[in-house]
Amino acid sequence: MDVGLRLLPQITSSKSTSNVLLKSAMRRPNQPIPQDFCYLKNCNLCHKKFRPDKDIYMYRGDQGFCSIECRDRQIAMDEMKEKESSSKQMVSSYKQSYKQCYSEARKETRHILQDLRMQRLKSRPTKHLV
Repeated sequence: MDVGLRLLPQITSSKSTSNVLLKSAMRRPNQPIPQDFCYLKNCNLCHKKFRPDKDIYMYRGDQGFCSIECRDRQIAMDEMKEKESSSKQMVSSYKQSYKQCYSEARKETRHILQDLRMQRLKSRPTKHLV
């Protein structure tokens, strides 16, 4: 049985000028489809078994879905995960920059207070013992 890219030359050698590969061109009539060679057996989301006479809706190259709705739900879930991840990274970055800024501000405040103390000590009149 021909599968994958070995099937393509047989189909393209026909007199058709179309670049569209039809399911009917892939199967001979009344030929059973072996299920053991195919990794696409169930919908990636709802886990329904795929039927040979129904379309499979692909997403990200290797994820198959039984319907457009299942595929769209997976896309929406992936987008939510990506947004959540980027939001967490933004919050983490903000916290880190806030801590750094706060630390630098505290150091600067300490230096200012230390300078003020030094100025005060210098400006005090010194008592001489006579």
